[in-house]
Amino acid sequence: MRLLRGSRRGLAGQWWPGDEKRGEGSLLTHAGDNHMKGTRRWSIFVAAVALIAVATFLVSGLAGQALADEDGGLGDKIAGTYLAVLVDGAQMLQISRDGNLSFIFSIQFSPSGVLGESFSDTLGSWKKTGNREITAGTVNLAFQNGSGFFIGTAATIYVIKFDQKFQTGTVTCQGRIFPPGVDPFHPGAMPIANSEFTCGQGFEFHRIPIAQSD
Repeated sequence: MRLLRGSRRGLAGQWWPGDEKRGEGSLLTHAGDNHMKGTRRWSIFVAAVALIAVATFLVSGLAGQALADEDGGLGDKIAGTYLAVLVDGAQMLQISRDGNLSFIFSIQFSPSGVLGESFSDTLGSWKKTGNREITAGTVNLAFQNGSGFFIGTAATIYVIKFDQKFQTGTVTCQGRIFPPGVDPFHPGAMPIANSEFTCGQGFEFHRIPIAQSD
């Protein structure tokens, strides 16, 4: 008696040798494809995050460098020693490119202060507050004339505006003297009564030129 082999498209669930291997191969192939697609997506995501991080770093770095170059450029332009010649005296101003400055006044060794005191050299630091302008915070030590008794610390704010060639600086100021034991920069610090002073309409300081050798 001869057995007849039925069609592979027979009843649902009908199994023939070799069908299991083909099924396994199909499942493995789909799994591999899905894994590769997932890996590619993850690689693209990581690369995008890395590019954003690099771009942010470069932009912030360039911005910081530009700001440093701007301030550093002003320091190079204004650095030097300046002289203000007055009818009855003179004043000297020295500015450093690193943010420090100092004043020497011809009246500081005589009783010509706002309280009739003599005072020390004036020292401080500056920052850029305009295109050709700086603002400086300074201090000097005040002494009673004759006895040399220390009477306080003068704290002064100077504003210096320069001409286009940075050869002349116009200086204005306002300050107060604080008694011994008082930090002038402490919130609520009280100055000595009637110790407020200003620079009037301001003084013009001219850069001291480099002397020409014969």
